[in-house]
Amino acid sequence: MKMLLMTVLICLAFNASAGCPVNRPGELPVLPDGAVASDEAMYRGQLAAEKYLLRAEAYIGCSVMSPEQHLILIATLEDFSQVYNDEVIEFQIRSNLIAGQ
Repeated sequence: MKMLLMTVLICLAFNASAGCPVNRPGELPVLPDGAVASDEAMYRGQLAAEKYLLRAEAYIGCSVMSPEQHLILIATLEDFSQVYNDEVIEFQIRSNLIAGQ
């Protein structure tokens, strides 16, 4: 009985990680330079950034990473988000969308 229970638990553990519908996010998307990018380029950059972040969020939700891998991915996402935000701010300043600057 114990052997049967252990076998079932092991199978469930393997299926939990195999059941993640999302693969680990790949390379970070290349973001446009906010100082020179067109509206269209910034929009495409926004879509690429959102897609990447949503995919990473879904992957994190699968809980298939070790704690160290989790922390590394979170740090990577935070850095990526900061770079994206900086480019958007630079684009808005250039486009005179931020008052007072």
